[in-house]
Amino acid sequence: MNVAARMRTNPAFRFVDQYKKLFIAFLLIIFLFLLGEVTVSNFLSFAQLLLTVKLASFIALFGLCQMIVMAGGGGGLDMSVGYTATMTAVLTASMMDGRNENLWIAMLVALVIGLAVGVANGLLTAYVKLPPLVVTMSMSLILQGGINVYTAGANITGKPSPILQIMAAKSIGIFPNILFILLILTPVVMILLYRTKWGLALFGTGTNETAAYLSGVNVKRVRCISFVISGILSSFIGLLLIGNMGIAFKDMGSNYVMPSIAAVVVGGVSMNGGDGNYIGVILGAIFLQTLTNLLVAMGWGDAGKWLGFGIVLFILLIVYVNDIRSR
Repeated sequence: MNVAARMRTNPAFRFVDQYKKLFIAFLLIIFLFLLGEVTVSNFLSFAQLLLTVKLASFIALFGLCQMIVMAGGGGGLDMSVGYTATMTAVLTASMMDGRNENLWIAMLVALVIGLAVGVANGLLTAYVKLPPLVVTMSMSLILQGGINVYTAGANITGKPSPILQIMAAKSIGIFPNILFILLILTPVVMILLYRTKWGLALFGTGTNETAAYLSGVNVKRVRCISFVISGILSSFIGLLLIGNMGIAFKDMGSNYVMPSIAAVVVGGVSMNGGDGNYIGVILGAIFLQTLTNLLVAMGWGDAGKWLGFGIVLFILLIVYVNDIRSR
């Protein structure tokens, strides 16, 4: 047995290897915090940290949608999550009209929209074998067109229910309520992926589609369900967005699409499928929001933010690809 093989059998090496990407994401966050404190006054204040985590929570929620479809392999990406959320927010704003008793109607509409989008994406990608990027981007354009037709240049009326505002925009003491939603959601996601038959089948499909099929896994159904889950989740995230912002408007969710993909990559999730650690996605989201805060504080603006995202993604993709090849 050579040295490399002996190292891989060492428990300490396996632990470091398994969580290496989480360590990288965490170190990147620390680096940005320290850089921000040196270059921008009060960058590490407690209030600023809580605001960063609150804003990052929405990126992490959309990142969950991306992580689930990526885990199934096959080049899974869901470019429609932003406009699915926007469609839900736009359609339910006037239905809720600031009343809690109408929230159940909004939730039913969110379920229908998310289910319809997810089933369409899942059937076309898993059964018709169309590329997920093309399918979900087309769906995004359809939803965007539908929103434009629905609004027809008019202002979008209505407000979220007070319950949604409390969940998404308010705080318990100094801690944002959206943070508690994320803390509750994380163990649920980890149990779903690592302790259920469907989660193991999803990882197996992403790791080796042929082996999963020969083991009795319905590969097409597993991948289809991943897009259905993504659609439903993104639709309900739309309710949280309108709860946080207080109003609905066109394109309110579109700016989260690329950051959600970037958060998954920064968090160390393989775009080839077969794995998925939601804690890493959350760390990736915090890193991206911290990077955004730093670039904005330095006067780089929106253009600088996207430039920073691109550079970070490019570097990490090179690192992770080289790591895979070295194995």
